[in-house]
Amino acid sequence: MNYKENKQVLLALFITMIMMVTTLFTFGQTTINPDTVCANAVGEQYFVTNTPTSTYNWIITGGGGILQTGQGTNSITVDWGGISGLYPNAVEVIESNAANCPGNPILLDVFVLLLSGNAIGPFCPGDPTTALVGNPAGGTWSGTGVVANAFQPSTAGVGNYVLTYSLAGCNTTINVIINNGPITGPINHF
Repeated sequence: MNYKENKQVLLALFITMIMMVTTLFTFGQTTINPDTVCANAVGEQYFVTNTPTSTYNWIITGGGGILQTGQGTNSITVDWGGISGLYPNAVEVIESNAANCPGNPILLDVFVLLLSGNAIGPFCPGDPTTALVGNPAGGTWSGTGVVANAFQPSTAGVGNYVLTYSLAGCNTTINVIINNGPITGPINHF
């Protein structure tokens, strides 16, 4: 190869590398299947790469999902229901090109996650530490008096508290009350 041919090959390789890097950054957004959403989530956005001359038909099934905005476009918003579970093929989109030829359906399973926490209390200030149980397991508790996923009334003190259980970006809360104990006066003798 002469210098001119080497230069052309190197230029072609350089352009190919630029296109690969651009593709990685342009289409870097991914969704893991199944997608996890919180129960009663609103305004959840779903999208595919836009082709300006195409139209998009979206279908939402299961999970109490309701398509709110974007039908016909490459981007929609969905409000989800409150019943926990895995909903296969809950989000579907079919792209049709300018010649009105449909492409293959693109499907996404959705897991609607409904969290709950055990009701505890009411407590007195000296009561022992009580385990906090979140369902499903695997999340983290936070709030005043929470230490290592347990509630310590002695740490929190008298009052009303909101404790939060978090898992996979979803949250639920429980209310906990710690009551005052009586204040007994001194012993008197007559």
